[in-house]
Amino acid sequence: MKNWIKRKRSLRGCLAALACLLALGLGVALGETEPTRLTIYEGPKTMTTSETVAVNVNGYDLFVYDVMVNHEHIWNANTQPVTTPMAYFDFEGKVRVEIRMPGLPKEVASAQVLPQSWGIEPQVQEGVVSFTLTEPGQYTVVFNGEVNKALHLFANPLETDVPDPEDPDVFYIGPGEWVMDAIALEDNQTLYLSGGAVLHSILSVNQASNVTIRGRGLIDGSDYAAWNQPGSYARVPIDLNHAKNVTIEGIGIVNSNCWNVNSYSSKDVTIDNVKVISGRQNGDGFTFQSCTNHVVTNSFARTWDDSLVVKNYSGSTKDITFRNIQVWTDLAQSMEIGYETDKGLTLDPEISEVLFENITVLYNFHKPVISIHNSDDAFVHDITYRNIWVENALMQGDNGVNKELIEMNLAKSGWSTEKEEYGSIDNILIDGLTVVNTVEGKMPASRLSGHDEKHGITNVTLKDVHILGNPITDLKTLKLSTDEFCQGITIQ
Repeated sequence: MKNWIKRKRSLRGCLAALACLLALGLGVALGETEPTRLTIYEGPKTMTTSETVAVNVNGYDLFVYDVMVNHEHIWNANTQPVTTPMAYFDFEGKVRVEIRMPGLPKEVASAQVLPQSWGIEPQVQEGVVSFTLTEPGQYTVVFNGEVNKALHLFANPLETDVPDPEDPDVFYIGPGEWVMDAIALEDNQTLYLSGGAVLHSILSVNQASNVTIRGRGLIDGSDYAAWNQPGSYARVPIDLNHAKNVTIEGIGIVNSNCWNVNSYSSKDVTIDNVKVISGRQNGDGFTFQSCTNHVVTNSFARTWDDSLVVKNYSGSTKDITFRNIQVWTDLAQSMEIGYETDKGLTLDPEISEVLFENITVLYNFHKPVISIHNSDDAFVHDITYRNIWVENALMQGDNGVNKELIEMNLAKSGWSTEKEEYGSIDNILIDGLTVVNTVEGKMPASRLSGHDEKHGITNVTLKDVHILGNPITDLKTLKLSTDEFCQGITIQ
Protein backbone atom coordinates (compact mmCIF):
# COMPACT_ATOMS: atom_id res chain seq x y z
CA MET A 1 0.00 0.00 0.00
CA LYS A 2 1.24 3.46 -0.84
CA ASN A 3 1.18 5.64 2.22
CA TRP A 4 1.54 9.39 1.67
CA ILE A 5 2.17 11.23 4.92
CA LYS A 6 1.96 14.97 5.32
CA ARG A 7 3.06 16.13 8.77
CA LYS A 8 2.48 19.72 9.86
CA ARG A 9 4.88 21.01 12.49
CA SER A 10 3.98 23.34 15.31
CA LEU A 11 5.31 26.92 15.09
CA ARG A 12 4.71 30.05 17.12
CA GLY A 13 5.73 33.45 15.89
CA CYS A 14 6.23 35.21 12.60
CA LEU A 15 3.69 34.30 9.91
CA ALA A 16 6.36 34.69 7.27
CA ALA A 17 7.90 31.43 8.45
CA LEU A 18 4.78 29.47 7.52
CA ALA A 19 6.17 28.56 4.12
CA CYS A 20 8.30 25.99 5.94
CA LEU A 21 5.36 24.18 7.52
CA LEU A 22 4.88 21.24 5.19
CA ALA A 23 7.12 18.23 5.13
CA LEU A 24 6.14 15.41 2.79
CA GLY A 25 7.22 11.82 3.30
CA LEU A 26 6.56 8.77 1.19
CA GLY A 27 6.32 5.16 2.32
CA VAL A 28 5.59 2.30 -0.06
CA ALA A 29 4.32 -1.15 0.82
CA LEU A 30 3.14 -3.87 -1.47
CA GLY A 31 -0.39 -5.22 -1.69
CA GLU A 32 -2.76 -2.34 -2.45
CA THR A 33 -2.76 -0.06 -5.46
CA GLU A 34 -4.93 2.73 -4.02
CA PRO A 35 -2.91 5.22 -1.96
CA THR A 36 -3.66 6.26 1.59
CA ARG A 37 -3.01 9.93 2.18
CA LEU A 38 -2.70 11.04 5.78
CA THR A 39 -2.16 14.47 7.32
CA ILE A 40 -1.37 14.73 11.02
CA TYR A 41 -0.80 17.86 13.06
CA GLU A 42 1.58 18.42 15.95
CA GLY A 43 0.14 20.28 18.89
CA PRO A 44 1.49 23.64 20.07
CA LYS A 45 4.82 23.47 21.91
CA THR A 46 3.21 25.43 24.72
CA MET A 47 0.73 22.60 25.36
CA THR A 48 1.15 18.97 26.39
CA THR A 49 -0.63 15.97 24.93
CA SER A 50 -3.18 14.19 27.12
CA GLU A 51 -1.93 11.82 29.79
CA THR A 52 -5.20 9.90 29.61
CA VAL A 53 -4.93 8.47 26.13
CA ALA A 54 -2.39 7.76 23.40
CA VAL A 55 -3.69 7.57 19.83
CA ASN A 56 -1.73 6.17 16.89
CA VAL A 57 -2.82 6.28 13.25
CA ASN A 58 -0.89 4.17 10.73
CA GLY A 59 2.09 4.22 13.07
CA TYR A 60 2.04 7.98 13.72
CA ASP A 61 1.19 9.42 17.15
CA LEU A 62 -1.51 12.09 17.31
CA PHE A 63 -1.49 15.06 19.63
CA VAL A 64 -4.44 14.59 22.02
CA TYR A 65 -6.22 17.55 23.61
CA ASP A 66 -8.07 17.40 26.92
CA VAL A 67 -11.29 19.39 26.44
CA MET A 68 -14.07 20.42 28.80
CA VAL A 69 -17.23 18.32 29.10
CA ASN A 70 -19.88 18.05 31.79
CA HIS A 71 -21.37 14.86 33.19
CA GLU A 72 -23.73 16.72 35.53
CA HIS A 73 -27.08 16.23 33.79
CA ILE A 74 -29.06 18.82 35.72
CA TRP A 75 -28.68 22.60 35.66
CA ASN A 76 -26.11 23.93 38.10
CA ALA A 77 -25.03 27.54 37.80
CA ASN A 78 -21.70 26.77 39.44
CA THR A 79 -20.91 23.39 37.92
CA GLN A 80 -17.27 22.62 37.23
CA PRO A 81 -16.59 20.73 34.01
CA VAL A 82 -14.22 17.80 33.73
CA THR A 83 -12.14 16.83 30.69
CA THR A 84 -12.27 14.21 27.98
CA PRO A 85 -9.70 13.50 25.22
CA MET A 86 -10.05 14.70 21.64
CA ALA A 87 -7.79 14.31 18.59
CA TYR A 88 -8.01 14.94 14.86
CA PHE A 89 -6.29 14.19 11.56
CA ASP A 90 -7.07 14.19 7.83
CA PHE A 91 -7.03 11.21 5.52
CA GLU A 92 -8.11 9.57 2.33
CA GLY A 93 -8.04 5.80 1.80
CA LYS A 94 -7.73 3.46 4.79
CA VAL A 95 -6.09 3.92 8.17
CA ARG A 96 -5.53 1.76 11.24
CA VAL A 97 -6.21 3.39 14.62
CA GLU A 98 -4.65 2.13 17.86
CA ILE A 99 -5.62 3.55 21.25
CA ARG A 100 -4.05 3.07 24.66
CA MET A 101 -5.59 4.48 27.84
CA PRO A 102 -2.84 4.82 30.46
CA GLY A 103 -4.86 7.40 32.39
CA LEU A 104 -7.82 5.16 33.19
CA PRO A 105 -7.98 3.64 36.67
CA LYS A 106 -8.40 0.17 35.17
CA GLU A 107 -7.31 -1.54 31.98
CA VAL A 108 -9.57 -1.32 28.96
CA ALA A 109 -11.47 -4.60 28.67
CA SER A 110 -14.08 -3.50 26.13
CA ALA A 111 -14.68 -0.63 23.73
CA GLN A 112 -17.39 0.65 21.47
CA VAL A 113 -16.98 2.90 18.43
CA LEU A 114 -19.88 5.28 17.85
CA PRO A 115 -22.04 5.80 15.92
CA GLN A 116 -23.11 2.17 16.26
CA SER A 117 -24.88 2.45 12.91
CA TRP A 118 -21.50 2.45 11.14
CA GLY A 119 -20.87 -1.09 12.31
CA ILE A 120 -17.25 -0.69 13.41
CA GLU A 121 -16.24 -3.52 15.74
CA PRO A 122 -12.98 -2.64 17.52
CA GLN A 123 -10.48 -5.21 18.69
CA VAL A 124 -9.36 -5.06 22.31
CA GLN A 125 -6.20 -6.93 23.20
CA GLU A 126 -4.11 -6.38 26.32
CA GLY A 127 -5.73 -3.01 26.86
CA VAL A 128 -5.09 -1.78 23.29
CA VAL A 129 -8.12 -0.79 21.20
CA SER A 130 -7.72 -0.96 17.42
CA PHE A 131 -9.96 -0.58 14.39
CA THR A 132 -9.84 0.45 10.73
CA LEU A 133 -11.38 3.54 9.17
CA THR A 134 -12.16 3.80 5.48
CA GLU A 135 -13.93 7.14 5.33
CA PRO A 136 -13.67 10.51 7.05
CA GLY A 137 -16.13 11.34 9.79
CA GLN A 138 -16.58 11.93 13.49
CA TYR A 139 -15.94 8.90 15.70
CA THR A 140 -16.39 8.49 19.44
CA VAL A 141 -14.81 5.65 21.39
CA VAL A 142 -16.35 4.60 24.72
CA PHE A 143 -14.25 2.44 27.02
CA ASN A 144 -15.50 -0.24 29.44
CA GLY A 145 -19.10 0.81 28.83
CA GLU A 146 -18.59 4.16 30.62
CA VAL A 147 -18.93 7.58 29.02
CA ASN A 148 -16.30 9.13 31.31
CA LYS A 149 -13.13 9.86 29.29
CA ALA A 150 -14.72 8.89 25.98
CA LEU A 151 -12.39 9.76 23.09
CA HIS A 152 -13.68 12.04 20.33
CA LEU A 153 -11.71 11.34 17.18
CA PHE A 154 -12.31 13.64 14.22
CA ALA A 155 -11.10 12.17 10.92
CA ASN A 156 -11.35 15.02 8.43
CA PRO A 157 -11.24 14.81 4.66
CA LEU A 158 -8.05 16.16 3.13
CA GLU A 159 -7.87 19.92 2.80
CA THR A 160 -7.97 21.55 -0.62
CA ASP A 161 -7.43 25.11 -1.82
CA VAL A 162 -5.59 26.36 1.25
CA PRO A 163 -5.53 30.17 1.02
CA ASP A 164 -2.37 32.13 0.36
CA PRO A 165 -0.85 33.60 3.57
CA GLU A 166 0.21 36.65 1.57
CA ASP A 167 -3.34 37.47 0.42
CA PRO A 168 -4.29 40.81 2.04
CA ASP A 169 -7.87 39.57 2.54
CA VAL A 170 -6.73 36.49 4.50
CA PHE A 171 -6.10 36.27 8.24
CA TYR A 172 -3.72 33.31 8.17
CA ILE A 173 -3.20 31.79 11.61
CA GLY A 174 -0.47 29.19 11.56
CA PRO A 175 0.22 26.30 13.93
CA GLY A 176 0.90 27.13 17.56
CA GLU A 177 -1.00 28.59 20.49
CA TRP A 178 -2.26 32.13 19.94
CA VAL A 179 -3.93 34.63 22.27
CA MET A 180 -5.59 37.48 20.42
CA ASP A 181 -8.17 40.19 20.95
CA ALA A 182 -11.54 39.68 19.28
CA ILE A 183 -11.19 39.44 15.51
CA ALA A 184 -13.80 41.34 13.48
CA LEU A 185 -14.08 40.02 9.94
CA GLU A 186 -15.22 42.38 7.19
CA ASP A 187 -16.57 41.99 3.66
CA ASN A 188 -14.77 39.47 1.45
CA GLN A 189 -12.33 38.36 4.15
CA THR A 190 -11.18 34.86 5.06
CA LEU A 191 -9.84 33.64 8.38
CA TYR A 192 -7.79 30.49 7.95
CA LEU A 193 -6.95 28.53 11.10
CA SER A 194 -4.23 25.99 10.36
CA GLY A 195 -4.23 22.48 11.68
CA GLY A 196 -2.14 22.45 14.86
CA ALA A 197 -3.30 25.97 15.76
CA VAL A 198 -5.13 26.77 19.00
CA LEU A 199 -6.67 30.24 18.96
CA HIS A 200 -7.82 31.89 22.20
CA SER A 201 -10.11 34.55 20.79
CA ILE A 202 -13.57 35.18 19.38
CA LEU A 203 -14.55 35.76 15.75
CA SER A 204 -17.19 38.35 14.93
CA VAL A 205 -18.95 38.83 11.60
CA ASN A 206 -21.08 41.94 12.08
CA GLN A 207 -23.03 43.28 9.09
CA ALA A 208 -20.43 41.81 6.74
CA SER A 209 -20.86 39.61 3.68
CA ASN A 210 -18.85 37.06 1.70
CA VAL A 211 -16.85 35.92 4.73
CA THR A 212 -15.13 32.55 5.17
CA ILE A 213 -13.83 30.89 8.34
CA ARG A 214 -12.03 27.64 7.67
CA GLY A 215 -9.11 25.35 8.41
CA ARG A 216 -8.40 22.48 10.78
CA GLY A 217 -7.37 24.29 13.95
CA LEU A 218 -9.24 24.95 17.19
CA ILE A 219 -10.89 27.97 18.77
CA ASP A 220 -10.43 27.50 22.52
CA GLY A 221 -12.36 29.46 25.16
CA SER A 222 -10.59 28.06 28.21
CA ASP A 223 -8.99 31.44 28.99
CA TYR A 224 -12.43 32.81 29.91
CA ALA A 225 -14.46 32.11 33.04
CA ALA A 226 -17.99 30.82 32.46
CA TRP A 227 -20.17 33.68 31.21
CA ASN A 228 -22.42 33.69 34.32
CA GLN A 229 -19.59 34.05 36.84
CA PRO A 230 -18.86 37.40 38.55
CA GLY A 231 -16.90 39.72 36.28
CA SER A 232 -17.34 37.55 33.21
CA TYR A 233 -19.61 37.81 30.18
CA ALA A 234 -20.46 35.81 27.07
CA ARG A 235 -17.60 35.41 24.61
CA VAL A 236 -19.10 33.57 21.65
CA PRO A 237 -16.37 31.84 19.58
CA ILE A 238 -18.16 32.48 16.27
CA ASP A 239 -20.80 35.21 16.35
CA LEU A 240 -22.68 36.25 13.21
CA ASN A 241 -24.82 39.38 13.44
CA HIS A 242 -26.76 40.57 10.39
CA ALA A 243 -24.22 38.76 8.24
CA LYS A 244 -24.73 37.46 4.72
CA ASN A 245 -23.09 34.74 2.65
CA VAL A 246 -20.83 33.21 5.29
CA THR A 247 -18.99 29.87 5.05
CA ILE A 248 -17.56 28.05 8.08
CA GLU A 249 -15.67 24.82 7.40
CA GLY A 250 -13.42 22.28 9.04
CA ILE A 251 -12.51 23.89 12.36
CA GLY A 252 -13.13 22.76 15.94
CA ILE A 253 -14.54 24.78 18.84
CA VAL A 254 -13.77 23.71 22.40
CA ASN A 255 -14.03 25.01 25.97
CA SER A 256 -16.36 27.89 25.11
CA ASN A 257 -17.60 29.94 28.05
CA CYS A 258 -21.13 30.07 26.56
CA TRP A 259 -22.71 29.47 23.15
CA ASN A 260 -20.54 28.19 20.32
CA VAL A 261 -21.75 29.02 16.80
CA ASN A 262 -24.33 31.77 17.05
CA SER A 263 -26.13 33.45 14.16
CA TYR A 264 -28.51 36.37 14.61
CA SER A 265 -30.61 37.92 11.83
CA SER A 266 -28.22 36.52 9.22
CA LYS A 267 -28.84 34.79 5.92
CA ASP A 268 -27.13 32.48 3.44
CA VAL A 269 -24.81 30.70 5.86
CA THR A 270 -23.12 27.36 5.12
CA ILE A 271 -21.44 25.34 7.89
CA ASP A 272 -19.65 22.09 7.08
CA ASN A 273 -17.51 19.69 9.12
CA VAL A 274 -17.44 21.90 12.21
CA LYS A 275 -16.88 20.15 15.53
CA VAL A 276 -18.13 21.58 18.83
CA ILE A 277 -17.40 20.22 22.33
CA SER A 278 -18.85 22.30 25.15
CA GLY A 279 -19.03 21.69 28.91
CA ARG A 280 -20.13 24.98 30.45
CA GLN A 281 -23.36 26.86 31.12
CA ASN A 282 -25.46 27.72 28.06
CA GLY A 283 -23.02 25.89 25.84
CA ASP A 284 -25.46 25.59 22.91
CA GLY A 285 -23.94 24.07 19.78
CA PHE A 286 -25.38 25.61 16.61
CA THR A 287 -27.97 28.24 17.52
CA PHE A 288 -29.77 30.46 15.02
CA GLN A 289 -32.15 33.32 15.82
CA SER A 290 -34.33 35.03 13.21
CA CYS A 291 -32.20 33.66 10.38
CA THR A 292 -32.89 32.48 6.83
CA ASN A 293 -31.18 29.98 4.56
CA HIS A 294 -28.72 28.32 6.94
CA VAL A 295 -27.32 24.86 6.22
CA VAL A 296 -25.23 22.81 8.68
CA THR A 297 -23.81 19.53 7.36
CA ASN A 298 -21.33 16.80 8.35
CA SER A 299 -20.77 18.32 11.78
CA PHE A 300 -20.61 17.32 15.44
CA ALA A 301 -21.91 18.90 18.64
CA ARG A 302 -21.37 17.70 22.19
CA THR A 303 -23.00 20.31 24.39
CA TRP A 304 -23.99 21.24 27.91
CA ASP A 305 -27.18 22.82 26.62
CA ASP A 306 -29.22 22.50 23.43
CA SER A 307 -27.27 21.06 20.53
CA LEU A 308 -29.18 22.22 17.43
CA VAL A 309 -31.34 25.28 18.13
CA VAL A 310 -33.72 27.59 16.24
CA LYS A 311 -35.33 30.67 17.82
CA ASN A 312 -36.77 34.09 16.95
CA TYR A 313 -35.11 37.15 18.46
CA SER A 314 -36.02 39.90 15.98
CA GLY A 315 -38.10 38.70 13.08
CA SER A 316 -38.99 35.36 11.57
CA THR A 317 -36.94 32.28 10.77
CA LYS A 318 -37.16 30.32 7.53
CA ASP A 319 -35.27 27.68 5.57
CA ILE A 320 -32.91 26.12 8.11
CA THR A 321 -31.32 22.71 7.44
CA PHE A 322 -29.35 20.46 9.79
CA ARG A 323 -28.10 17.40 7.88
CA ASN A 324 -25.67 14.56 8.60
CA ILE A 325 -24.87 15.68 12.13
CA GLN A 326 -23.91 13.80 15.28
CA VAL A 327 -24.93 15.19 18.66
CA TRP A 328 -24.19 14.27 22.25
CA THR A 329 -26.39 16.30 24.58
CA ASP A 330 -25.31 16.28 28.22
CA LEU A 331 -27.90 18.89 29.22
CA ALA A 332 -31.15 20.13 27.63
CA GLN A 333 -32.49 19.19 24.18
CA SER A 334 -30.83 17.68 21.12
CA MET A 335 -33.08 19.35 18.51
CA GLU A 336 -34.87 22.38 19.90
CA ILE A 337 -37.19 25.01 18.45
CA GLY A 338 -37.89 27.70 21.06
CA TYR A 339 -38.50 28.52 23.81
CA GLU A 340 -38.09 32.09 22.56
CA THR A 341 -40.18 32.41 19.39
CA ASP A 342 -40.87 36.17 19.43
CA LYS A 343 -38.26 37.80 21.61
CA GLY A 344 -38.33 40.90 19.37
CA LEU A 345 -42.12 41.39 19.60
CA THR A 346 -42.42 41.04 15.83
CA LEU A 347 -45.74 41.36 14.02
CA ASP A 348 -46.89 37.88 12.90
CA PRO A 349 -43.64 36.02 13.62
CA GLU A 350 -43.02 32.61 12.06
CA ILE A 351 -40.57 29.75 12.25
CA SER A 352 -40.95 27.61 9.16
CA GLU A 353 -39.27 25.20 6.76
CA VAL A 354 -36.82 23.75 9.24
CA LEU A 355 -35.32 20.35 8.39
CA PHE A 356 -33.44 17.97 10.68
CA GLU A 357 -32.19 15.14 8.47
CA ASN A 358 -29.86 12.21 9.11
CA ILE A 359 -29.24 13.22 12.70
CA THR A 360 -27.49 10.73 14.99
CA VAL A 361 -27.97 11.31 18.71
CA LEU A 362 -25.16 9.46 20.45
CA TYR A 363 -26.40 10.34 23.93
CA ASN A 364 -29.26 12.48 25.21
CA PHE A 365 -29.16 12.65 29.02
CA HIS A 366 -31.52 15.38 30.14
CA LYS A 367 -34.55 16.78 28.28
CA PRO A 368 -36.40 15.72 25.10
CA VAL A 369 -34.60 14.60 21.97
CA ILE A 370 -37.14 16.34 19.71
CA SER A 371 -38.82 19.47 21.07
CA ILE A 372 -40.85 22.47 19.95
CA HIS A 373 -41.46 24.93 22.79
CA ASN A 374 -43.50 27.85 21.48
CA SER A 375 -43.65 30.06 24.55
CA ASP A 376 -44.43 33.27 22.64
CA ASP A 377 -46.92 34.00 19.83
CA ALA A 378 -45.17 32.65 16.72
CA PHE A 379 -46.70 30.44 14.05
CA VAL A 380 -44.34 27.44 13.95
CA HIS A 381 -45.02 25.28 10.90
CA ASP A 382 -43.58 22.98 8.25
CA ILE A 383 -40.93 21.37 10.44
CA THR A 384 -39.49 18.03 9.32
CA TYR A 385 -37.44 15.45 11.20
CA ARG A 386 -36.20 12.79 8.78
CA ASN A 387 -34.07 9.74 9.59
CA ILE A 388 -33.34 10.44 13.23
CA TRP A 389 -31.21 7.73 14.89
CA VAL A 390 -31.02 7.86 18.70
CA GLU A 391 -28.45 5.51 20.17
CA ASN A 392 -29.02 6.39 23.84
CA ALA A 393 -32.21 8.18 24.94
CA LEU A 394 -31.38 8.47 28.64
CA MET A 395 -33.48 11.48 29.60
CA GLN A 396 -33.73 12.11 33.33
CA GLY A 397 -35.33 15.55 33.17
CA ASP A 398 -35.38 18.04 36.02
CA ASN A 399 -36.34 16.10 39.14
CA GLY A 400 -38.11 13.57 36.94
CA VAL A 401 -40.03 16.20 34.92
CA ASN A 402 -39.53 17.08 31.24
CA LYS A 403 -37.91 13.79 30.27
CA GLU A 404 -39.98 13.00 27.18
CA LEU A 405 -38.63 11.61 23.93
CA ILE A 406 -40.78 14.07 21.94
CA GLU A 407 -42.34 17.20 23.39
CA MET A 408 -44.27 20.02 21.72
CA ASN A 409 -46.17 22.63 23.66
CA LEU A 410 -47.69 26.10 23.75
CA ALA A 411 -47.03 27.42 27.23
CA LYS A 412 -45.49 30.43 28.89
CA SER A 413 -42.09 29.96 30.46
CA GLY A 414 -39.28 31.87 32.05
CA TRP A 415 -38.06 32.61 28.52
CA SER A 416 -41.35 34.13 27.28
CA THR A 417 -41.27 37.69 25.96
CA GLU A 418 -44.85 37.95 24.75
CA LYS A 419 -46.78 37.55 28.01
CA GLU A 420 -50.36 37.69 26.69
CA GLU A 421 -50.54 36.22 23.18
CA TYR A 422 -50.11 32.59 22.18
CA GLY A 423 -49.04 31.05 18.87
CA SER A 424 -49.64 27.72 17.18
CA ILE A 425 -47.81 24.68 15.80
CA ASP A 426 -48.83 23.05 12.50
CA ASN A 427 -47.66 20.55 9.89
CA ILE A 428 -44.92 18.64 11.69
CA LEU A 429 -43.47 15.49 10.10
CA ILE A 430 -41.30 12.92 11.87
CA ASP A 431 -40.33 10.51 9.11
CA GLY A 432 -37.99 7.81 10.39
CA LEU A 433 -37.18 7.72 14.10
CA THR A 434 -35.15 4.88 15.61
CA VAL A 435 -34.32 4.64 19.32
CA VAL A 436 -31.79 1.94 20.21
CA ASN A 437 -31.40 2.25 23.99
CA THR A 438 -33.47 3.86 26.76
CA VAL A 439 -33.43 4.16 30.55
CA GLU A 440 -33.81 0.62 31.93
CA GLY A 441 -34.99 -0.52 28.52
CA LYS A 442 -38.38 1.14 29.00
CA MET A 443 -40.49 3.07 26.51
CA PRO A 444 -40.06 6.81 27.15
CA ALA A 445 -43.16 8.98 27.16
CA SER A 446 -43.92 11.75 24.64
CA ARG A 447 -46.27 14.70 25.04
CA LEU A 448 -48.09 17.30 22.93
CA SER A 449 -50.08 20.11 24.57
CA GLY A 450 -51.83 23.14 23.10
CA HIS A 451 -53.38 26.17 24.79
CA ASP A 452 -56.89 26.68 23.45
CA GLU A 453 -58.98 26.07 20.33
CA LYS A 454 -57.26 28.85 18.38
CA HIS A 455 -53.77 28.16 19.66
CA GLY A 456 -53.12 24.47 19.37
CA ILE A 457 -51.03 21.79 17.69
CA THR A 458 -52.33 20.44 14.40
CA ASN A 459 -51.29 17.96 11.71
CA VAL A 460 -48.43 16.06 13.30
CA THR A 461 -47.48 12.91 11.38
CA LEU A 462 -45.13 10.20 12.60
CA LYS A 463 -43.88 7.54 10.19
CA ASP A 464 -41.49 4.62 10.42
CA VAL A 465 -40.90 4.79 14.17
CA HIS A 466 -38.89 2.00 15.82
CA ILE A 467 -38.09 1.92 19.53
CA LEU A 468 -36.03 -0.79 21.20
CA GLY A 469 -36.24 -2.88 18.05
CA ASN A 470 -40.04 -2.72 17.82
CA PRO A 471 -42.08 -0.93 15.14
CA ILE A 472 -44.49 1.58 16.70
CA THR A 473 -47.81 1.72 14.86
CA ASP A 474 -50.16 3.51 17.28
CA LEU A 475 -50.02 6.50 19.60
CA LYS A 476 -50.79 4.43 22.69
CA THR A 477 -47.75 2.20 22.19
CA LEU A 478 -45.66 5.31 21.61
CA LYS A 479 -46.91 6.59 25.00
CA LEU A 480 -47.81 9.87 23.32
CA SER A 481 -50.23 11.97 25.37
CA THR A 482 -52.22 14.84 23.85
CA ASP A 483 -54.85 17.29 25.07
CA GLU A 484 -58.07 18.55 23.49
CA PHE A 485 -56.18 21.28 21.66
CA CYS A 486 -54.19 18.82 19.54
CA GLN A 487 -55.82 17.73 16.26
CA GLY A 488 -54.70 15.56 13.34
CA ILE A 489 -52.04 13.62 15.25
CA THR A 490 -51.34 10.39 13.35
CA ILE A 491 -48.79 7.60 13.25
CA GLN A 492 -48.16 5.40 10.23
